[in-house]
Amino acid sequence: MTTTTSAPPRGAQRYQYLTQTNSGTPAGELLRRYWQPVAPVDTLAPDGSPKTVRIMGEDLVLFRDDQGAVGLIDRKCAHRCADLALGRIEDGGIRCPYHGWLFGVDGRCLDQPAEASPDAKHRIRTKSYPVHEAAGAFWAYMGPGEPPLFPNYPALLGGKAHCYTTRWLGNCNWLQASEGNIDPVHTSYLHQIELADANMNARWGVFANQARPELSIEETRFGIRLYTKRVIQGENRNSLRITNFVMPNACAVGGFEGYLGEGGLTMLWDVPIDDTHHWRWEFIFHRSGQLDMDALKKQYESEKVDGDRMWRTESDLYAQDRSSMENKAYVGLGECFSVHDIVITQSQGAIHQQTDEHLSSSDIAIVRARRMLDEAAQAVAANQDPRGVIRDPAKNHFHDMVVITAEVDKEESEIAFCERQARRTDLYERS
Repeated sequence: MTTTTSAPPRGAQRYQYLTQTNSGTPAGELLRRYWQPVAPVDTLAPDGSPKTVRIMGEDLVLFRDDQGAVGLIDRKCAHRCADLALGRIEDGGIRCPYHGWLFGVDGRCLDQPAEASPDAKHRIRTKSYPVHEAAGAFWAYMGPGEPPLFPNYPALLGGKAHCYTTRWLGNCNWLQASEGNIDPVHTSYLHQIELADANMNARWGVFANQARPELSIEETRFGIRLYTKRVIQGENRNSLRITNFVMPNACAVGGFEGYLGEGGLTMLWDVPIDDTHHWRWEFIFHRSGQLDMDALKKQYESEKVDGDRMWRTESDLYAQDRSSMENKAYVGLGECFSVHDIVITQSQGAIHQQTDEHLSSSDIAIVRARRMLDEAAQAVAANQDPRGVIRDPAKNHFHDMVVITAEVDKEESEIAFCERQARRTDLYERS
């Protein structure tokens, strides 16, 4: 099926269209050119129950057939639009309980038990998307044509011993959540906190430095690299933090260098459910395989209710503890950084209007990311692959996705330091 995509708009709200991701919209077609996480692997329980998935305005059903293959197809039966989430898993597919039509993981109709013609089923095919399993999640390619290679990002390799995966429901647009991830200044304010756990304090201690950062960016083959330098008082050294915007809706930020040493990163995906809700996915990786999974699970689950929703709600200002703001927690929302991020981006509104902003010099990565997304949407409209789509196996490595927090001599160039790290093949090599 060919999708007609209009060209991105121009004018005063040039980038506002990026918040609209339904099928056929410029931004929606852009995001569909990449693999997107759609559900945790443990969503599909051993009893074989199918699960509903809503992504970029599309309602789908995820299921594992009785041969073990996973499918993601239109939630509505192609016959009379009954809900396939109520279907039976049997005979190599999912069977609609209304009239017994059976669909395989590739969307083909395999059986129409009440039809006189045995060949009628061959004319029926429902919408379906390829599915890939990695890092505790099911991923889908929702674009046209042959899917690109699944990207070998470091955080998605290594299995359960090296990666902790979780997700959160965000009640706002995907774009403002994604932009929060590439805003290096907010970490010294929103995330400033006195942590009780020594390991966590070692991990996040860099954010206590409120010195005005020196920011610079450079384009990469997969997005934008961000350099954040802060002066270390009393020393001839700088704190250098290197993070990345990864096209079109991901980022790669600090891992657990503070107490596990280099070789860690966290990748975040903000995936639209619709134009006013998104899933925030977190893939926390360290090459050592020594992540404290129990501590991570305890912290995250203490902030959740009903699966992947925060128990904190807007109605009571997210249970903000203003007494803790005096000397413990800058924003008064506990120790979980994910909660801080979700609350603050939701506070901007379900879809905040870019014409209301007053961007400053510290927003250089956000400004460039919007332009890069705009350029990529234009490429898609011209039937070209956008930046970061990988089809050549020789290019499907990411040694150059450098994420590190380090102390460097004031005289050393951040670019030269990063180039040295990018030449290494062992930065994320699993032990």
